[in-house]
Amino acid sequence: MNIDELLHEAVMAGGADLHIQEGRPPFIRLPDTDLIPLTDKAVVKETSVEWLHKRGYKFSGNECLSFSFPMNEHLRCRAHWSRDQAGIRGVLRILYPLDSLPEDEDMPFLAKLTDTPSGLILAVGPTGSGKTTTLWRMLSHVNECGARHIITLEDPIEYVVSGRRSLVTQREKGQHFNDFSQGVRDALRQDPDIILVGEMRDKNTMEAALTAAETGHLVFSTLHTRTAAQTVTRLISMGEGQEASLRYRLSSVLCAVLAQRRINTKKGVRICREILVATPAVVQLIRSGKEHQLETIMQTGGADGMRTMAQAEGRLQK
Repeated sequence: MNIDELLHEAVMAGGADLHIQEGRPPFIRLPDTDLIPLTDKAVVKETSVEWLHKRGYKFSGNECLSFSFPMNEHLRCRAHWSRDQAGIRGVLRILYPLDSLPEDEDMPFLAKLTDTPSGLILAVGPTGSGKTTTLWRMLSHVNECGARHIITLEDPIEYVVSGRRSLVTQREKGQHFNDFSQGVRDALRQDPDIILVGEMRDKNTMEAALTAAETGHLVFSTLHTRTAAQTVTRLISMGEGQEASLRYRLSSVLCAVLAQRRINTKKGVRICREILVATPAVVQLIRSGKEHQLETIMQTGGADGMRTMAQAEGRLQK
């Protein structure tokens, strides 16, 4: 089978990721499971090379290839190809339509967050925890219910979204801008209301995002941190000698941190989400360098929509 046929089989099996390795059978990962073989026939190098060339891609030196593409009118796929000692390897993540995914029980609260005129909202968690999906659920709500200009900076573009009541401008790293910090600066010249920064990877991107939030825009982004407190610590550590001023800037614009992971429950795989809301008490802890006390605030902050990861898991396991 060629790669497109393997992708079709992966979808039929409900797969989340398709793994292609030269000389090995293809494997798929069902949501939150170990890898399982899709067929028993090994993939040869020519199969991968031909598929990549068909889509206009080829390897140059030791670079990796990362891109997304439509599988059909309903599904998209995010692909990452690399070379290693065994040969060519590809991991293809199947992106199912948002409206086909299980309902997010926190959506009323998440939708309310989007009413905030300006500030910073972060979705954090390990790879595969649904960070991008969470943010796109929120942006889709804005698109359906608001009339704002949404600019997304992505690497690569995952969900292609048409404007409804809002105007949606999607830009891809490497094709429309070179780095996230420059992408944010460019976006600020395009009269945005909301800016999605695919990932806050470095100091320059963080500072550009903070500036956007400080100048009256609602900014969404992601980090690969596991808890709300760890997220604050990670951002402050990017300050490189400017931690005090960074604490003030971050605490002044932060709206919420959504730290999430997937867990197995009696009802299947669910999103377990810790929520930190920037109440006055939270702002004060961040400014005073006491983010280790944020969990205590979240434990008692249910009236503000907050909860710890342990509280979230306990609720889901009932």
